[in-house]
Amino acid sequence: MLAPSSSRWMSDLPYHLVVGMPALSPTMEAGVIAEWKVKEGDTFIAGDSLAEIETDKATIDFEAQDDGVVAKILVEAGKGEITVNDPILVTVEEEDDVSAFADFVVEAKAAPVDPEPTPEPEPVVAAAPTPPPPTPAPEAAAPSPPPTPAPVSPVVEEAPVSVPVTAPTTMAPAWGSMAKTSSPIAKLMSASQEEYIELYGSTGQTPL
Repeated sequence: MLAPSSSRWMSDLPYHLVVGMPALSPTMEAGVIAEWKVKEGDTFIAGDSLAEIETDKATIDFEAQDDGVVAKILVEAGKGEITVNDPILVTVEEEDDVSAFADFVVEAKAAPVDPEPTPEPEPVVAAAPTPPPPTPAPEAAAPSPPPTPAPVSPVVEEAPVSVPVTAPTTMAPAWGSMAKTSSPIAKLMSASQEEYIELYGSTGQTPL
């Protein structure tokens, strides 16, 4: 049998234990006290039956785990189901302490205080993916320098070749000489030239 739940209430009263409804089986959640086997002021030792408790499956004896004295019975027999661990009995170590619990009342349980609600975690906003850096535009290839013109060889002007002109050899008398001897006009002109020379001097021409 499982040990009953008990606790010491902090007060000015003598040392005491408040015993709760025991869990007499692993699945027991509540029970009914069918009969008390002790009364206030009774002394008991470990193994004594303190009460008969009805569960949903059977009626089981509630046995004491330690020696003690019943100071106050908190729940009357047959009063209905009592939840496991709810106070049902007060015990003390000395009989002289029993009278101090004549007006003992179990303090009402404080309503459980709801723990502060855990703040919901703020939704994590997925960071926008960082766009990849723009691909640099391919640099325009530098224009190829214009081809270096091939060096032009200076044109060397050839000096004109002087071709000596050889006067044709003739066996006939020069045209002037022939005219001087045979042309009447030449004779007239020659006479006029001679007269001019006499008057003005030489003309610088070869006399006819």
